[in-house]
Amino acid sequence: MGKLDVEGVLAKNSWFASLPAELSESILHAGRIRHFESALIYAADDTADGLFALLSGQIRLMRTSATGQLSFLAIASPGAWFGLSGALDGRPHAYDAIAIGQTAVFHLSQEKLTQVIGGDIDHYAAFVRLLCHHYRVAVEYVAALRTHPPIQVLAHELIRMAGRHGQPIEDGVRIDLRLSQEDWAAMVGVGRQTINRLLKKLEEKGIASVNYASITIHRMDALESLLANKSVHGI
Repeated sequence: MGKLDVEGVLAKNSWFASLPAELSESILHAGRIRHFESALIYAADDTADGLFALLSGQIRLMRTSATGQLSFLAIASPGAWFGLSGALDGRPHAYDAIAIGQTAVFHLSQEKLTQVIGGDIDHYAAFVRLLCHHYRVAVEYVAALRTHPPIQVLAHELIRMAGRHGQPIEDGVRIDLRLSQEDWAAMVGVGRQTINRLLKKLEEKGIASVNYASITIHRMDALESLLANKSVHGI
């Protein structure tokens, strides 16, 4: 993957696309491409070594509590940046980043990040803006978990996943991310029995169909109605 290819993928991210040319060029010049295959990129307790952006493949960001409960934080899409909080405050990452299958990432090491910022307050502020965006997304997700019933949280995640990772097919949009029911349960914040019941309801209403490691959405309008707090009969 050459410089132009990397730049094209990173430009899918609105934050990177909005950077001054001088700063984006510095980032591209300072970073390097790393390849992983179904491997841990970093662990929750690892000391941060810069930040990363996904170029191709799939990355899951996950956290396991002291009691062993899994929290599914996010699936990164190409162009997405991760690892930023540790890079800025020097503390461990606090979550695992796991490559699923063949994955390529752009890595801006801690040393290179320091060089890119170079004591320039505007450069530092640019990375803080990215951190603020991540914070707002996290707050929105926590608010949804605490204030919405599980079916609405599931609808929100399905719509979000379809927008970022969905592939249009003849009878809808397929989300082919090799996500198990345990993964969906962790993402929605419920147990496996509950997520199984919710997915079956969506299937019974013809809204979505579940296959091994994939979900196809047939009625996006019904999911949007659920998310807007409008009733869909029987759910």
